Amino acid sequence: MSNKNDTKDKNGVKKLKALIDGPKVVMMATRLDKIPFSVCPMTLQQVDEQGDIWFFSSKDSSHFEDITFDNRVQIIYLDDDNQIYISIFGNATHVEDDKKTDELWSPMLNNWYNGKDDPNLVLLSLNVENAYYWDSEENKLVSFFKMIGGAISDGTSGFGNKGEINLQNY
Repeated sequence: MSNKNDTKDKNGVKKLKALIDGPKVVMMATRLDKIPFSVCPMTLQQVDEQGDIWFFSSKDSSHFEDITFDNRVQIIYLDDDNQIYISIFGNATHVEDDKKTDELWSPMLNNWYNGKDDPNLVLLSLNVENAYYWDSEENKLVSFFKMIGGAISDGTSGFGNKGEINLQNY
């Protein structure tokens, strides 16, 4: 049986996992076919070994319905402390899996759900196709002075790294 992740580029998965540091609130855009598209904050729970991103959601949420209609999703990830910014695109799937729910569950989630057995609780798995990142490997103060220096000199700051992360291995 073929798995959707059998063709994932392992270097892309490794890079994505290195950039994303644990659970974090991100902005998830759905209904990318309409303007304005729908946006909501979501807590990213995990980037698994296959490069899929996991979230908890509610079956009665608007994004649950949006994903049923059109499963294309854009995630905007911001980590100001480490100056890492990522735009992630992929396809989301609703998943009901008690084992995965147990693995990812945290008591903090009781603020939004009535426990792990909440009948409206569902997992969202985002099969990442590609991402684009901006990453400053230095602290904010050094980065700030490099940006200022670049603006004063020739306009190049030597500030951080950026690039595409393609998780598809064609």
